Amino acid sequence: MQPLPSQLAMLRLEAQNPGSAALRIEAAWRTSERVDEHALVRAAAGALDETEVAGLGARHGADGVVGFVPAPRSAIDVRAFDTESEYRAWRAAPVPSPDGAALVGIAVVRVGTDHVFVVRAHHAVLDGYGLELLARRVLQRYPREVAGLPLPHVGLGSLEEVAAQVAPARLPDLTFWSGATDGVGQPGREIAFTPRAAPQAERPLLYRESIRVPGLHDRAAWPSEAVGTVGAYTARYLGTTDARIGVVLALRRTPAQRATPVQWMAVVPMRLEVLADSTPAALGGRVNRWLTAAGKRVADGERPEELLTALPAAWRTGRLYGPAVNVLPYVRHEGWTVDVGAWGPVEDCLFNIWPGPDDELVVEGAFHPELYTPERARGHVEALTALLTVSLASPFHPFATIPKKPIAADRIAVPGGWISPAELQGALASAGFTSHETELLTTEPVTVVLRGVAPHRLLAARAVLPPGVRLRVR
Repeated sequence: MQPLPSQLAMLRLEAQNPGSAALRIEAAWRTSERVDEHALVRAAAGALDETEVAGLGARHGADGVVGFVPAPRSAIDVRAFDTESEYRAWRAAPVPSPDGAALVGIAVVRVGTDHVFVVRAHHAVLDGYGLELLARRVLQRYPREVAGLPLPHVGLGSLEEVAAQVAPARLPDLTFWSGATDGVGQPGREIAFTPRAAPQAERPLLYRESIRVPGLHDRAAWPSEAVGTVGAYTARYLGTTDARIGVVLALRRTPAQRATPVQWMAVVPMRLEVLADSTPAALGGRVNRWLTAAGKRVADGERPEELLTALPAAWRTGRLYGPAVNVLPYVRHEGWTVDVGAWGPVEDCLFNIWPGPDDELVVEGAFHPELYTPERARGHVEALTALLTVSLASPFHPFATIPKKPIAADRIAVPGGWISPAELQGALASAGFTSHETELLTTEPVTVVLRGVAPHRLLAARAVLPPGVRLRVR
């Protein structure tokens, strides 16, 4: 299979970070109802057999390039744990990924008296939507297996048809995308909770909360309102009148794309104006309109990640948006709860939102451990969850008050935001630089001067400084 455009980025990351856990995605569906374990295993095996990407592995070439190769499908991994802690330890353990082995697998697990099936995949072959398609097929096949009337084998969609619908790559239309990117990279124009992003972490900091919103799942608009609420939280926390967020978009516009388990997605940059009287419903409407227009652009061959090399703002800041948000409204199945356990690469922070049973909504934040302390990560999730509780229950009322982040009196404007001298010195100290080796020049352009430092240490300094802060050696 020739990789789709959205898969190429993941294969490049795999080449740079072979076997990285950050490139795995995973979700587990669990029930306390009585389960015929053998029937569930057969249902899982049948669903894998019907999924084309389950027959793909990844081969690392001598030239450093990673490509897809045919691979035997994984056997269903059957396990049993007496305690929740044993099960959680197994879920958290690294998943072996031999070169050329299948990139999708399913485990059927008994935890005490509960049963779970866990779908695991490399992010180069499945996204969240594709993971859910596979899980849905397991749950379609299971009752027929219990009854001894297995469903006939049918292919789930068609990779060939999806590939044929992919438009040739073309450069992003900067006039269109400027609706999301204008102003990014200007000194003092803050878009994120941290002054810099970082290379993907092997394991992000995770913090999770759940809330109950009566009648939530009866309203089709709640996913876009949740995205709008993340935007409102970001803007109000930063003290700005607009939010720059990234939205994970499943690119399913045609029947073949909607039926085929595959990785076909984009993270779309978005600008949301957040005024004093803005409401979740109004922002949700803007979210839908922008994602519809952006999705058409991507379907026509434009990839948002290309903006990182096409726009000077991205060169100055290393990014075009702050928090990313991923809403998965389609993972809910009656009688089963879902636990999404791995998210793919995280370079700053990602808020993941999905429905639980009844009126429950789960909010999980994934934070880069070099950029956030556990306390800061927890604080963001708790504050966002509190806002979502009110906003989704009253979508036509203005957003509740959100405390603004503390502002350092001596902060300095840099491209893409602000930073204080103390923050800069702390970042350099964390990289092993003493106060005698560093000097900060606060006039524009803000510059860190290193004195008596060996050339090989420059990369360590660059790694902890915001991209808009210059670096010199004397």
